[in-house]
Amino acid sequence: MKKIFAFLLLGLTVAFASCGDEKTEPGTDWFLTPVAEVNGTTVGLSCQTRFGEGVLENTSVGFSYAAIVDNKIGAFADVAGSAVDGTGIAATLTGLQPETNYLVFAYAGLSTGRVQSQGAVFKTGQDDMPDPDPERPAFGTPAASGVTKTEATLNCTFNFGDTADYDVYFRYKPASSGSYDRVNVSTGTGTKTAALTGMTPGTTYEFALCADWGGQTYTSAAATFTTSSDGGGGGGNTGSAKYSGWPELVPEDKSNSDYHYAYHLCPDFSVDGHKARNFTVCFSAKHHCPVWVAAPRHDCYEGSANRTNAYGKDPIILSSIQYNSKSIRGGCNKGHMLGSAERTRSTAINKQVFYYTNIAPQYSSGYNTGGGGWNTLEDWIDGKVCRDTTYLVIGTYFEAYTDGYGMSASPKKISFGGRNDVSCPTMFYIAALRTKRGNTGKSVLNCSADELMCVAFVRSHNNGLHGQKVTSRELMSISDLEKLTGHAFFTNVPNAPKSSYNPSDWGL
Repeated sequence: MKKIFAFLLLGLTVAFASCGDEKTEPGTDWFLTPVAEVNGTTVGLSCQTRFGEGVLENTSVGFSYAAIVDNKIGAFADVAGSAVDGTGIAATLTGLQPETNYLVFAYAGLSTGRVQSQGAVFKTGQDDMPDPDPERPAFGTPAASGVTKTEATLNCTFNFGDTADYDVYFRYKPASSGSYDRVNVSTGTGTKTAALTGMTPGTTYEFALCADWGGQTYTSAAATFTTSSDGGGGGGNTGSAKYSGWPELVPEDKSNSDYHYAYHLCPDFSVDGHKARNFTVCFSAKHHCPVWVAAPRHDCYEGSANRTNAYGKDPIILSSIQYNSKSIRGGCNKGHMLGSAERTRSTAINKQVFYYTNIAPQYSSGYNTGGGGWNTLEDWIDGKVCRDTTYLVIGTYFEAYTDGYGMSASPKKISFGGRNDVSCPTMFYIAALRTKRGNTGKSVLNCSADELMCVAFVRSHNNGLHGQKVTSRELMSISDLEKLTGHAFFTNVPNAPKSSYNPSDWGL
């Protein structure tokens, strides 16, 4: 029996509004909720969009899905063979695990980045085994799940009643190659699975389930999957971010166990009935340092509250990977990613920016001090805050780096915050997005590329930048920053002009 599902996953559909924006509704401005028509372990997916006629033609569109087991979401895989139907997207999933919950998103890969819908959950029915054939093996439809840069899991149902000797196996190869590799599976009726490793990133593979019996080879229909890219833009981390109404969010990299995330809302400040967001952080267990902090900048976050200096551990991030104390050594002081002065509306809001997850070691003599390289950049960015809201991602980098001023820094570990194993960033950057006019009254989600401007400001962690004014020498396109860092920026904003910038738009 077919069943139609459009269940929203609690926690993924909660939308929050920011000051300076219009009210943010659940979901995105581009997609309706995906619908799943379930027939056993075969599922028909569809999703209507608000894109105009023809926009999705010749565009990479489809669905990403993942199994939910023990209340944990597994690795996501993209559905091969999705089709555009007017302003909608449709695809068929086969070979899923029986009686299992799955989370699914619709997506569109625009020239400015990938955008996706909010999530929907469906549950498969009982296994739809192929009818047995006493004269030959019978196969279901093969499918791949858990696809990452280098791994994939193949599955396909199989039915054969003969007890004579025979072999069952998956064969697979890059679609452009002429020779197959093989991985054996057990004989007998049931669902066959095989875990593949060591795959090449960014490669399309062809595969099928096969059975050798009676001197002949019988095969299922062929299927394909594509591994995530290993290049810039975050590789498998290019999808839309957790909350689709938040333009500043960087997508979570679920394949990287080193990263820990926290989404902080303002305890005592609401907009349109929702608690306003304060900032989001990605924190590295390996470096014991923030990787990036994403936040909206707007005058509504500023008020008369004093600086709290309430340094302490972030209650959402694992305590053992954070700093242990306020003590500082190694020639560095406590550098805010999102500054205290940008969050003075209330004492409770200001306290949050003193979480250690928003603090990185910065040199005290010429970088994080009066006239220092970082303070100069922060002050300059403050002058670019606009009524329409300016969206920022403040990030760190840990590889050797030389910036546009010729200032260099090399990786090293230092003693900081009561730890002896903290990575000292070699570079800090600020990725910024806003409207060109600054007072359009429109959300950046609804602006054309011509109405928007975005760029990255990049400065090495070097005391030699003391007194250096902001110039075009430190500018970098968002696309180039993506290639450098492996993160994807402003993916929730389809028309963000990430590949270009005009210094004069920023007064440079």
